Amino acid sequence: MTHTRTRSMRTASLLVTATAVAGGMISAGSAHALAGPEAPAGQYAYTAKLAIGEDDNSRACTAALVDARWVLTAAACLAATPGQAITAGQPALKATATFAGGQTRDIVEVSAGAADRDLVLARLAAPVTTIAPVKRATTAPAAGTDLTAAGFGRTKTDWVPGDLHTGTFTTGNTDTATLSTTGKGTDVLCKGDTGGPLLNAAGELVGINSRSWQGGCLGTPAAETRTGAVAARTDNIRDWIDQVTAPRNGSRVSVLAGGGGTMWSQSGDLGYGEYGQGWSKADGKDITRVTSVRSGEYLRVYGIAGGRVYGQDLNVRTGQWSGWGEIPGGAAGTRDITAAVVNNVVHLHIAGVDGSLYTQVGDYNAGRWNTGWTNVSASGLTSVTSVAAGTTVRLYAVADGRVYGRDLNTQNGSWTGWGELPGGAAGVKDIAASLVGNNVELQIIGADGAVWMQYGNYDAGHWNTTWTRAGGTGLTRLSSSPVGKSVNVYAVGSSGKVLNATLESGPGTWTAWKEIPGGLTGSNDVSATAVAAPSRVSLAAGSQGTLFSQRGDLATGAFDAQWAQVGGVEVTRLTSVTATNHIRYYGIAGGRVYGRDLDTRTNTWSGWGEIPGGAAGARDITAAIVNNVVYLQIAGSVGSLHTQVGDYNAGRWNTGWADVSASGLTGLTSVAAGTTVRLYAVADGRVYGRDLNTQNGSWTGWGELPGGAAGVKDIAASLVGNNTELQIVGANGGLWTQYGNYDAGRWNTAWTDAGGTGLTRVTSTPSGKNVHVYTVGAAGKVHGSVLDSGLGTWTSWKAVPGGLAGTTDITVTTK
Repeated sequence: MTHTRTRSMRTASLLVTATAVAGGMISAGSAHALAGPEAPAGQYAYTAKLAIGEDDNSRACTAALVDARWVLTAAACLAATPGQAITAGQPALKATATFAGGQTRDIVEVSAGAADRDLVLARLAAPVTTIAPVKRATTAPAAGTDLTAAGFGRTKTDWVPGDLHTGTFTTGNTDTATLSTTGKGTDVLCKGDTGGPLLNAAGELVGINSRSWQGGCLGTPAAETRTGAVAARTDNIRDWIDQVTAPRNGSRVSVLAGGGGTMWSQSGDLGYGEYGQGWSKADGKDITRVTSVRSGEYLRVYGIAGGRVYGQDLNVRTGQWSGWGEIPGGAAGTRDITAAVVNNVVHLHIAGVDGSLYTQVGDYNAGRWNTGWTNVSASGLTSVTSVAAGTTVRLYAVADGRVYGRDLNTQNGSWTGWGELPGGAAGVKDIAASLVGNNVELQIIGADGAVWMQYGNYDAGHWNTTWTRAGGTGLTRLSSSPVGKSVNVYAVGSSGKVLNATLESGPGTWTAWKEIPGGLTGSNDVSATAVAAPSRVSLAAGSQGTLFSQRGDLATGAFDAQWAQVGGVEVTRLTSVTATNHIRYYGIAGGRVYGRDLDTRTNTWSGWGEIPGGAAGARDITAAIVNNVVYLQIAGSVGSLHTQVGDYNAGRWNTGWADVSASGLTGLTSVAAGTTVRLYAVADGRVYGRDLNTQNGSWTGWGELPGGAAGVKDIAASLVGNNTELQIVGANGGLWTQYGNYDAGRWNTAWTDAGGTGLTRVTSTPSGKNVHVYTVGAAGKVHGSVLDSGLGTWTSWKAVPGGLAGTTDITVTTK
C-alpha cells in the first residue's frame, strides 16, 4: 500500500480472509499483515488491526471503523473457527482492535453475520471519538475501476508488520454480495488483510476484503502468482449496518459504594455497558451500608454511618447532591438498611442493633417523615432488602443465615407473617432483590462467597424449590436493579472492588463478572438503581384535514405499517407531553387551541376539547409538563406570547390566557427542566430563549442564542440531562443544531449543519442520551434520525413507514 516505499517494493500485502479455502482462494486463517507500501501517517486512520484469540489459538485480521462504537470486518475473522456461523452476543474468542496512535479497544459484542456475505459488526468496549469513521459508498464500483485496499496483513518480506499497508486493485465481476478484484503490479492481499476496507477513489467504503490467492505473499509457494481477491460488498447492505449500529436507548444505572470513610458514586449506560472513567466522591461520611431508590428526577440515598441512619438526594438532572441529614427517630447501632418507594413515599426498613426490624416512612409529597421508627416483630436479622410491587412492599431478610420474607400493605400498614423461602439456604451473608414484572429475582451471597439466586413467581403463587448457583467468589455485599427483563447485579469482591454481572430473567443466563471501571477498592457496601429509558415512540401529524398517529419501537427502529387516522378537527400546529398513563396533545385548528388525550394503557383517544380562554389566530404552540401540570404557550395572532396552565391534579385550567411580553413570534418550543420551563422562540427569523419559574410564575428576559441564525422556519428542543439539544429548520430548508450546556452556563458559539433539504417542520424527543428527531420534508413526508448526544453523531435519515403525505405539522413523545 502507498507510503515511503517505491513501486518495486510493493508486493501488496493486502488481506487474506479469515474464511475457509473457497475455490482455491485462501481466507485469513492465522493472519499476519498486508503486502504493499505503508500508508501515510494519519491516512486510513479508521482501519484497525484485530488481534483474535490467545496463544496457540490466535490470529490477526483487519477491520474498518464504521461508527464510533463499531467496526466492520470479515465474519470469518471473529468466528470460533473460520467459516463457522457467528451468533450475536459476546465474541467467541477474546479480541481487541488497535487504531492509529495505539488506541486499543476490547471487542465486547458481535452481531450475527450478514446473511449472504462474509461480514460481521463488532462493538468496541468504548467509543473511538478522535477518529472519523469511514464514509460508505452507496453504489458498487464499475468494472475496470481502480480501488484501494488497506490492511495489516503480512507483506512480501515481513510476517508481522506493525504498520498499515495499502495496494491498488482493479474491479472485476460484481454480484449482489461480492465483488472481485485483481492486484495491479505486484499488489496482493495477504494473511491478516482479511476484514480490511476496500475503497473507491473518493475514499468511500465499497467492500470488506474476504479472500485472496496471495500470490507473492511471504509464505505462499513461489509457483502461485495470482493476485486476484474477493470482497464482500458494503454499498447495498447499508440498512443492516445502520440497524446494528443504531444508538441504543441508554437505560442508566447509578452505583453507590461506601468505603474509605466516604461514599462514592458511578454511573453507567446499560445499553452499552459503559461506565465513567472513575468514581466520584459523593460525601465525607463514613458510610458502611447504603441503599437507594429513584423517585422522579431524584435518586434518594440512605446510609448507615456510626450506626445511625442518614439520607440525601442526588438530582440526576443536574448532578447536585443535597447533603446528608439524619432520618428522624434516632436509630442507633443499625446493622443494615433497605428502601422501597410507592407513589413518592419512601418505606425505609432497618435491621436494628438488637436484630429487630424497624420501619420509617418518608412522605415526599407532604415533605415529612414520621417522628420515629416503628418496631416490627422480628429478631436476629443481619441483612434486609425490599421491592415495591404496586402498593405492596415485599421485604426479604437474613436471620441466623437463613432467608425469610413478608409483605407490607402500604395502604393500611398491615404485615403478613414471616415465611422461610424454599431451598434451605444457610450461612447467607447478604441479600438483594429485583422486581421483574410481578415476580421477584432474589440473589444472596452464600456461605461459599458466591451468588445464588431464587425466583419468586408471584403470578403462579410459588417459589422455585431450590437455589441456583450463579458464580463469583469471595463476595461480601450485594445489590441489584432491574431494567426490563434484565437484572443488573453488583457485588463487593476481594479487596473491596465493585463487580457487575447481568441476569437475563427469561432464560436465566448470566454474563461474566467484570470490575466496574475506576479502580475503587476498600468498599464495604454497594447499592445500584437503574432507570429504564423509554421503549416506544409516538408520533402525531396533521394531514389531509385531520389527525394521524404512528408508533415505533425504539429498540428495533420498527414502526407500524400504516399511520392510523385519528380524525377530528383540521389541525395545523401540534405539540404533546407525556403524563403517567396518557399522552396529552394540543393543537391549533382555525386559529383556536384544542386538547385531547391518548390513554397509553388502552390506546383510546378522547375527543378534542377547546382550551379555556378563547384564543384566536394562534400561530404556533408548545407545551411542557411539571408535576402533572401543563404549561401551554402560544404565539398569538400578532406574534405575542400567551400562556395557559392546566392543573391535571386539580382537574382544571386557568380561566384565560395570560399575555407575556413578546412580539413577532412565529415558532415556539419548550422543555421542562425540574420546575423550570425553558422556552425557545423564533422571532423575525432569529432564535431567542427565556425561562419560566413555575413555582412563582416569574419569567427571565429574552436573550438571543449565539450563532446568528437567520431566516429560521421552525424550532424544536429536547432535554438531555440538564442540557438542551436545540434543532431548527434554517433558511436553506436544512436542519441545524445548537447545544445549551446549562451545567457550564453556556451555548455553543455556532450552529451545526445537520443536513437535509426542503424541510418545513421539526420535532424531537429524548431517550437517555439519544435525541429522536423527525422532520416534515418534500410533499409533506415524514423522516426521522437519531442524534447520539454524547458523541454528536447522527444516524441516516429514514422515511417513517406508512406513506403519509401532505403533513402540516408533527409532534413526538417517548414512553
